[in-house]
Amino acid sequence: MSPQHDPPPAMTDPTHHPDERTDPDSDLAAMVQARRGELVRLTTEFVAFPTVNPPGTDLADCQQWICTQLDHYQIPHEVIDTSTSRGPHRVIVGTVGTDGPVLYLHGHYDVVPVFSPEQFHADERDDLLFGRGTCDMKGGLIAMLLAAVIHRERGGGGQIKLVFVPDEETGGTNGSERLEELGIIDPAAPTVGAIVAEPSFPNIWYAARAAFTVEVTITGRPAHVGLHYTGENALRTAHTVLADLFAMVDDIARHRTELRIEPEPARRSIMLIGGTSGGGTNFNIVPDEFRFTIDRRPNPDEHYPTAKAELLERLDQLATRHPLTYRVLQDVDPALTPPDAALVTAIQSAIEEVAGRHAPLTMCPGCLETRVYTRAGIDAVAYGPGPMAVMHAPDEHVPVANLLEACAVYASVLERCLTSRI
Repeated sequence: MSPQHDPPPAMTDPTHHPDERTDPDSDLAAMVQARRGELVRLTTEFVAFPTVNPPGTDLADCQQWICTQLDHYQIPHEVIDTSTSRGPHRVIVGTVGTDGPVLYLHGHYDVVPVFSPEQFHADERDDLLFGRGTCDMKGGLIAMLLAAVIHRERGGGGQIKLVFVPDEETGGTNGSERLEELGIIDPAAPTVGAIVAEPSFPNIWYAARAAFTVEVTITGRPAHVGLHYTGENALRTAHTVLADLFAMVDDIARHRTELRIEPEPARRSIMLIGGTSGGGTNFNIVPDEFRFTIDRRPNPDEHYPTAKAELLERLDQLATRHPLTYRVLQDVDPALTPPDAALVTAIQSAIEEVAGRHAPLTMCPGCLETRVYTRAGIDAVAYGPGPMAVMHAPDEHVPVANLLEACAVYASVLERCLTSRI
């Protein structure tokens, strides 16, 4: 079932402009609470689009829906083709405000594959909203959109860039990785920072690991099992190669990051071997090929180019003794924003004020698209309403209370950082 593309009924006047300032003492939390139905409805509609990646092909209807919502709220926007393969990959950038410093609100609209088609039908039960993307991260994107609208209604200043990207779930080659190249991110502009709506709840992620992934192929020579002595067993060769590489895994794990992350084992640097592996053609044929992946995840306080070079040098050395080739599948920079940066302080203060809780500042155990901003010299953190524990699960969901908190926090940060009322 496809969602309706008609503009939703307005719950507030979308033509309300900054020069028509509302009461500056109006209760932000009450304004957000008044939009609860709107927040749930828009997230429900958003989830209904099957923007599964891979393959990342059923995107056009969702892109049109995003543009329809921006039109409804009278937010000027541009649509930029970022496709390098597959597609149609388009980044959509809405702009609220015309001058002053910029704050980017960023998120992806692609989702991982579902366990059941029913996951595309969002369902609210016991104040939890279930469905693929509710947590990661369509719910967060809707919270950002409404926060920008509320900021405008409250007469807030500055410029908000609402950045909707595809292709995050497979590395961002057709999305975020092209933002600076295409001028969507402008390092020269006066910029407050960027917030990415990743499912970090209850934390704020101020850092994230890099990712360098290769697929290794070892070749042999096939032969019938009865003539095995005429073949070369690729798996047996792989056994020798893997023993060498697992010794490297142990060496790498001795590095412990000094950044904030728990529990203690999570501080180790990572190299995972065999995320995917396999080879051979049948049980009675000597395998002529064996493949496996190596996923190297350096911590942000390691030197990423050195970490990559060490792995490639090891593979090149092994290739001088064994029939081994490799190809790079992923090359993703780390991200790190100083924990005392003004943006971080503003988000922590906003969460304390809005929700009455302290949000721990931690390193994300995986990768984040905050990297495309920090790489450009812009402070960036991830803070979103989704609980990480359920983000790709069969029961993926987000508490509606988290959506409300995130929307209010985003609006509070916009006011603090763009209206000079910290």
